[in-house]
Amino acid sequence: MEDTDGAIETPVNPIDEIIDRWWEDHFPRSAVARDTASWNVAHAAKESLKRLLVRAQNSPQAKFGSDDLQRSI
Repeated sequence: MEDTDGAIETPVNPIDEIIDRWWEDHFPRSAVARDTASWNVAHAAKESLKRLLVRAQNSPQAKFGSDDLQRSI
């Protein structure tokens, strides 16, 4: 799909929108936001969660272990 500028729009996953909204509601003015290293770890974990949920959505039988979660941080 193209927008009025001719750029191709990427459809947004509704799960990503929910996670991003939750992030914006909880993190910007938190203690995590005042420490760059903590913010980077939390943000990487959020993005990893989105990828894991897309994988689970596309393959309901997919098994996820602790290694999948640990790689996010």
